[in-house]
Amino acid sequence: MKFAAALMLMLPLIASGRVPLAKTEEEGEIWAVLVAGTEEWDEYRFEADICHAYQILSANGIPDDHIVVMMFDNIADNMVNPFPGKIFNSPTGDDVYAGVPKDYTGLQVNPENFFKVLRGDAEGLKGIGSGKVINSGPNDRIFISIEGFGDTGIFYFPRDLMRANDFANLVMELKQNNIFKEMMVYMGSSCSGSMFQDLFPDDIGFYALSAADLVETTYAAYCFDAPIYNCLGDIFGVSWMEDVDAKDPNTELLKENFEVAKERTYLSTVMQWGQKAIENEPVAAFMGSKGSYTSPPKNYSVEERKASVVPSRDVPLVNLQKRLRDAITLEEKARLSSEITALKNKRSMVKHVTEKIVLRVAGDEKLAQELMTRKQEKITAWDCYKDAVDAFHDNCLRLGKTTFATNVVPTLLNLCESGYNSDVIVQATKIVCVFPAIHNDH
Repeated sequence: MKFAAALMLMLPLIASGRVPLAKTEEEGEIWAVLVAGTEEWDEYRFEADICHAYQILSANGIPDDHIVVMMFDNIADNMVNPFPGKIFNSPTGDDVYAGVPKDYTGLQVNPENFFKVLRGDAEGLKGIGSGKVINSGPNDRIFISIEGFGDTGIFYFPRDLMRANDFANLVMELKQNNIFKEMMVYMGSSCSGSMFQDLFPDDIGFYALSAADLVETTYAAYCFDAPIYNCLGDIFGVSWMEDVDAKDPNTELLKENFEVAKERTYLSTVMQWGQKAIENEPVAAFMGSKGSYTSPPKNYSVEERKASVVPSRDVPLVNLQKRLRDAITLEEKARLSSEITALKNKRSMVKHVTEKIVLRVAGDEKLAQELMTRKQEKITAWDCYKDAVDAFHDNCLRLGKTTFATNVVPTLLNLCESGYNSDVIVQATKIVCVFPAIHNDH
């Protein structure tokens, strides 16, 4: 059953059958880690992207014992899913959930386990999920696709966060231990360029694409009304994957895939990082090889994509507004109106809390407003930034559990980069956030 059929043939169906093929003949083996760092229904798109990435790798001959999948796994069987047991990444595509390994799910999806997987720490993961790890060696390539929310120098897991410098240190550790020949990362999150800036040498076999530059937000794609009232993909994810679907990975170069992703992800700036010479390798070097390929789902024009995109952090609100517009009963309308009001109130509360924290630290209202709007494109005060973010996360709002409280994080960075002491910032969060740390749903 295709998603498009449920939309009453809103868009033309195009078959996308695949045939599993043999392993790539590239030197060494290919290993992959696929991560969706979110857990809410409104974040459907990130699990859909990761499931689609799995289907590409599997169809290209990479065996399941070489692919580790980390996702909360509460989308396919979610009580509000109008297609139980199925996930779609395109209006004209097939179910991408079928056959996907559930190696690490729920709260097992965290930075600590992600690092253990990449280190090949099977002992450390004994009794956790599938226990599967990357057992790569000096001639092997590692492909990582990671999707979710981010801020400057941060990627959010469901209840925790991964810092750019920690990830960079891990990659350097793996390289020193001869864990890989080359590694490629596709990161689909807001501010994802800041996860790589000035952190990776250009001679260690590391290459990455970020969905955005250092400060930009990302956008959701294929956002529809009934019956799903949700977004099927992240625009960066569907852009690079639909291109891979349509091309022969043996002949398409990584730089060609980058150019396509950059063109189609038109609302944020897709960027390259690390050893850019790797762009001259074929896609097959990291995603496997297939001897033949079939027509992919329809590739949408820029105009069609524009009609279905939503800023990533606004997806929960837009979904509720669409449901309210289509609601029939007075009871349903009242419930949805109440949810919208509650969501807007939470956003106002976050802004108010942020203002109070900054004013307490800066001591000047005009300066506080400047610190809340300044665009900071570089992190130098890593220790202060870590302490400040941890304090807000522990004392105010759980950053890995919300889509809008993350707007406060650039302000915390501005305080640190302006020379304020982290102890003062930490104390301000304790004074202002007199309520228990809130686990937000949107």
